[in-house]
Amino acid sequence: MYLIFVDESGYVKNWDSDTSIHEQPFYILSAVAIPTTQIDSVYTRIRQRIKELHLPHTSADQLGHGEEIKAKSIDKGEGHWGKDPELRTRVRDSYLNQEEATYFLVCVDKSRHKKNYSSPEDPSRLASRFLFERLQGFLEEQNAQGFVLVDKNKREEEQQQEYAAQLLTEGSGGIAFSKFYGTIYEWRLEFKNILEVHFGDSRHSLGLQIADFVARYAYSWRKAGKPSDYPGWSLILPRLYKYPNHVGWGYKEFPKEE
Repeated sequence: MYLIFVDESGYVKNWDSDTSIHEQPFYILSAVAIPTTQIDSVYTRIRQRIKELHLPHTSADQLGHGEEIKAKSIDKGEGHWGKDPELRTRVRDSYLNQEEATYFLVCVDKSRHKKNYSSPEDPSRLASRFLFERLQGFLEEQNAQGFVLVDKNKREEEQQQEYAAQLLTEGSGGIAFSKFYGTIYEWRLEFKNILEVHFGDSRHSLGLQIADFVARYAYSWRKAGKPSDYPGWSLILPRLYKYPNHVGWGYKEFPKEE
């Protein structure tokens, strides 16, 4: 059994306006899959690492119990975090460096998506479907089931829940071209290994806080042009599903770069 934590970065409601695309050019959806047998050790290690930093504004024992450290604040150096870059690095690494976890990322390039399709699907819905497809493949490989917890988007919580229920009920599908047979075919995928999807507040889930760090640093890495030395990326990359053959699997970008 796996617990799978999901979070996003780059969400805006009116995503296809020129202003929105300029301000938030990408939509990132992350997932962090951890075996249930390893959850306790992962949580304990994070809290211990943070406790050793003696942060004046944070109670390490309360992380996930009503308290959180926001990845955006660490990434941007907001407020008191901007005074000590080394401290920010240690906090970031405390969250991202989880050898027991498998990471998944879906990135939607909003400008290319809008340009390539006459009626482009909302990036958050599109990314959710792509993510579930990859989670299903991963769980099948592991011969395991997964319980998914999503960081709720308070602006769109009802729509989030309805779409998650639709995915579990209807699965996914599409039209593809077979190079072997030289024909077009229709495919369907049921998410039978995903038992349930629930929505929660990251203040009350350390797993969701890990997913927040993965989503945020992946977003900043993509926005910066994918530099291999972007802070935190070296901890995300080797944990992507199917690394080093992760492109299209652990990391899915849509539409593909031309």
